[in-house]
Amino acid sequence: MLDGIIGHERIVERLKRQAEQGRLAHAYLFIGQEGVGKTAVAMGLIGSGSDFQQVSRREDEKTGKLKVTISVDQIRELRDRLSLTSFSGETKAAFIEEADRLSDGAANALLKTLEEPRGDTVIILRAETLESVSQTIASRCQVLRFCPVPSAIIASALVRRGVDKAEAAELAAASRGRPGVALRLLTDRAFRAERDTAAASFATVMASALPKRLGIIAELLPKSEEDKRRSVEKILDVWEEAARQKLLSGDARYVAILDRVRESREAVGRNVSPQLALEHIVI
Repeated sequence: MLDGIIGHERIVERLKRQAEQGRLAHAYLFIGQEGVGKTAVAMGLIGSGSDFQQVSRREDEKTGKLKVTISVDQIRELRDRLSLTSFSGETKAAFIEEADRLSDGAANALLKTLEEPRGDTVIILRAETLESVSQTIASRCQVLRFCPVPSAIIASALVRRGVDKAEAAELAAASRGRPGVALRLLTDRAFRAERDTAAASFATVMASALPKRLGIIAELLPKSEEDKRRSVEKILDVWEEAARQKLLSGDARYVAILDRVRESREAVGRNVSPQLALEHIVI
């Protein structure tokens, strides 16, 4: 199931070799940008059979929104299931989608599982940065870093899937090295519409006076601080691509704006306020 992965050849070959030799690690931590391919590799490696468990944030019954963290009860449930004898005789597997969203209690419960590994289990954790994951948990995992995939490789993979060459090149460029983003742009209309909205907001911001620019930015971001940080990454992706297109069309003013977008991205990584990061671009 790993044969259809776009890019990440070294990681794929390493995991294939470990699987063939019966030497898979007890726990892996996949690090990389959202959409770069971590989930695709995880699912390709451990599948989705009867002995597979997937852990993600649950929906709050009152608000209908995802809870802020993965709870300790979820990890305890996972631990109990992993302790049971496999019905199929195959390796039991678990995929924890957002290791950076574990509550303190959940992290401690997971740590106990990682400290007492069973030979018939594989646990894969996913996060965007190593720093966002508890150091004690990360130290007990084999860490694999997923880097952006060259646009040419993404475009070629899309063409093999029947996409027109020109569209494939456009989607690959827009994905900024993340095959998952390219595939979502191809198949998910809502996702594409969201990015189109962000692109339109960039055009409006750039054509407006400063007070209106600041007002638009305030409206773009959700209220929750955690949601703001996730939204700003998507906005910065689209704004960077839009600025690059303006530069390629001959507007030299966008050289400075591209620099500011990159500075803002770095600032967000240092926990600067998402709103301040966007304001830095337009002021």
